Amino acid sequence: MLTILEILIILLNIPVLIWPLLPIKKVPRFLDFMPLAAVIAMVLHLFIDQEAVTARFVPLYIFTITLFLITIIRIFKHNPNQPKRRVLAVIGRIFQIGLLVICVLIPTVIIPFYSLPEPTGTFDVGTVVMDFTDNNRIETLSKKEGENRKVAVQFWYPSDRQGAEAKYDINNATISTTKEEYPLIIFSHGAFGMRMSNASTCRELASHGYIVASIDHAYQAFYTSFADGKVAIVNQDFLNEAIGVQVDDITGQKAFNITHNWLNLRTADIDLVINSLKAGNLGTSGEVLKGHMDLENIGLLGHSLGGAASAEVAREREDVKAAIVIDGTMIGDITGLNSENGEIITEEKFNKPLMLMYGSLFLDEKAKETSYLPNIKAYNNANSSAYSLCIKDSGHLNFTDLPRISPFLAKKLGVGNIDSFQCIKIVNDYTLAFFDKHIKGEGNSLLEGNKPSEQVEFSKRIAGN
Repeated sequence: MLTILEILIILLNIPVLIWPLLPIKKVPRFLDFMPLAAVIAMVLHLFIDQEAVTARFVPLYIFTITLFLITIIRIFKHNPNQPKRRVLAVIGRIFQIGLLVICVLIPTVIIPFYSLPEPTGTFDVGTVVMDFTDNNRIETLSKKEGENRKVAVQFWYPSDRQGAEAKYDINNATISTTKEEYPLIIFSHGAFGMRMSNASTCRELASHGYIVASIDHAYQAFYTSFADGKVAIVNQDFLNEAIGVQVDDITGQKAFNITHNWLNLRTADIDLVINSLKAGNLGTSGEVLKGHMDLENIGLLGHSLGGAASAEVAREREDVKAAIVIDGTMIGDITGLNSENGEIITEEKFNKPLMLMYGSLFLDEKAKETSYLPNIKAYNNANSSAYSLCIKDSGHLNFTDLPRISPFLAKKLGVGNIDSFQCIKIVNDYTLAFFDKHIKGEGNSLLEGNKPSEQVEFSKRIAGN
């Protein structure tokens, strides 16, 4: 919902645009000051409605400032007459009204940004962004040749509480010294995601005493903003391939090769981050975290393709102690195709604690025999604790923050009928419970089957029982 100041900015822009369309010969003096009043309301909005100020309002800000600059001369030199070239003026104003409508639709319809679950832990949450470069890999997705592979990583971490209410996303906040080291959790986003895809989950974990690193897998992320100021947008070939695989336009051996190439890039990115942190390569911006990470007790968490990468790295690294796959197929467990193009799934047991989260599609028996078969086999053959969590009436994007940021976009990409706030809260609660138990060694009733909602279908398998 728009605040009073946001509504005022919009309303103050309208009279100047509407007046030339009216059959009135004279322009009142007060109209000359309306664009200035809109700018003043915008400035007040920036300082008073700070929590509401996000990038979604930038187009409205630009429109307001532009209209003010175009009409500023009228403040000093009033012209009471309507424009002589009324037809051109009318066409121009109709065009401007169209632009204003678009600027209003962006924050109200396309990205209205509804509230996310607030962090429930005892810490405030600091944040910092770092870049990591892999000198052993050449970037193959960039248009520039010969560059080394580079990823941006946003960290969230515990900071001592400064007030009664939790604060988060505090840039370069001082890390809490309540503990000497904090466990590290690494998040990998989905094929159409970015490092902020599950920011509410990252903040929740950090508020409970974890350091969380969310990777922007450059050129597979929809948009990447590096710490050094550079940006990268999603690679078009990757985007086309991802859509082709998703809608079954690409199948068989070609799909197997493509998806495993994606997986290899993701796992190498995760390895890069872990190895860089262990080597102490945090740069100037990372000094705040240096020496505060427990790098021998790492948890991995990922959505969709990121979940597949998390599971694969967990199989390979001893310093990774547990992993969560959020509504993704464990691609790495598919080792090949047989003569009939059927998937060959590994018999190797998963020897780390594993949580598998699913949307309502998991309730479909055909999906269990196809998309989710590697996951089900990993669960049934787990050599450690394994958990299966299905959230009824949820779609693939309900496991991210997107339905709260842009219901319009999320609906186009795939959500269910579940309340989006409730679904994210369930994801966050189970994620925290899982890592508390298997990284920190603390118990949690959620993992004992105490369901928080009828929307949850939960089961667990303890190896040896």
